[in-house]
Amino acid sequence: MSIRPTQGRIFDLVQRGIERNTSRLIRAQEQASSGRRIVRASDDPVGSSVSLSLRRQRGAIEAYSTSTASAKPIVDQASSRLQDGVNLVADVRALMIQGMNGALSAQDRGSVATQLELLEAQLLDIANTRSGDRFLFSGTATEERPFVEETVGGESRIVFRGNDQRQRIQTGRDAEVAINVSGQEVFGKYAYTDTHFSSNTGIKSGTTADSGSGYSELIVQQNGTTGAMGAGITLVDASDTLVGSQPLNVDGGARTVQLGTGGVLDIPTPAPSTMTVSDENGATVELDLSGWGGGNLNTTLTGAASVSIDGVNFTPVNLTETDLLLRSQSTGARIHVDTTGLNVAGSDLVTFTGTPSVFDTIRGVVADLRMPEGTDRLMLSERLQTRLGELDRSEGDMITSLGRLGTAAQQIDIASTRLEDLDVSVRSLISDVEDADFAEVALDLQRSEQTLQLAQATGSRLMQQSLLRFL
Repeated sequence: MSIRPTQGRIFDLVQRGIERNTSRLIRAQEQASSGRRIVRASDDPVGSSVSLSLRRQRGAIEAYSTSTASAKPIVDQASSRLQDGVNLVADVRALMIQGMNGALSAQDRGSVATQLELLEAQLLDIANTRSGDRFLFSGTATEERPFVEETVGGESRIVFRGNDQRQRIQTGRDAEVAINVSGQEVFGKYAYTDTHFSSNTGIKSGTTADSGSGYSELIVQQNGTTGAMGAGITLVDASDTLVGSQPLNVDGGARTVQLGTGGVLDIPTPAPSTMTVSDENGATVELDLSGWGGGNLNTTLTGAASVSIDGVNFTPVNLTETDLLLRSQSTGARIHVDTTGLNVAGSDLVTFTGTPSVFDTIRGVVADLRMPEGTDRLMLSERLQTRLGELDRSEGDMITSLGRLGTAAQQIDIASTRLEDLDVSVRSLISDVEDADFAEVALDLQRSEQTLQLAQATGSRLMQQSLLRFL
């Protein structure tokens, strides 16, 4: 018995064939119009998975590229401003050396001090540089002005109000670059080494470690001169600076007076009511010679003293202490001093070496240069020389920070180039997976069209059979 297909069965076969070939033609047309081999995930599930993974990688690359691109102008601006700062400090140094010239008058030194104040204002402007709404040298506290003027210990000082943290950007999954340097590191790095005293009073550093920062002023106050007087000579005791004991020798025959091994002075005629004599250390004693009858006098004079580092709290000294502790209530500084060599009242510049900010140094120089006429030039030169050493250290810190910014800029450039190359590579891999081969697509399009036409023609012929011919 022969089995004949029903008309419905033939219609189903023809319909499925046309639908299948139409789908192939549509897919080929989509590939041709979009240029992509994978139009939807069902076209190639494995390829779609690979494509999604590659696109995630490219998204991360774009995020890293955006980060590096936004960081580059910040680093470049910070480098440029810091270079300006280095140049300013060089100008400050030149003015300091000019101010150390012993031939300058007090007015000349004042003019130099005014120029230094202008440079300090420019340097402060650099330290507070902004990029948009962020301060470049505030660490990670970019909304906080890094350097502000405040009163510390009764003195106006420029203090740092940012933090020491580094801003970092991701340039890769396991790679990052620090794009800033803290203002503290640049303009006021703390690297304490020791405590230095200028040698005006003869006081020295004790044996115990000190604590403090910047500069302090050690004040030695003379508390009175005593001694067995005679021959009509008395002590005026008004502005003596003698500390410790020194012999006083008055030679009536030669009409001379000498304190310690200091200069031998002639006694004028008539003998004055006030005469100042100095020892070999520069310590002075005032004598009243108005009642002197021309006799000899050999005695020992002793000056008592007390010391302070805040100008308020004075500690008496007996010149035997080798580790006397002094505190500043206003700044919290603690220093230990050896008083065995103390011989003259006055003041010593105390430097916590490695701690003064560049602003502390400039302001200290300005104060030194504005000392009144008659200030001991050697003392002034020594103070400026000490501050010059700190300025050189600050300049070195700024140059080091400039080098770090340069390194950061170089790392950003390298990262940008690497990310660009990586992006090109990933895009190429995505193209290999997703993009269509136009030659192959054109061939598929032609083949699908011909196949569909053939299916349609075949179906047309099959559907023309009548029920009578089927029977």
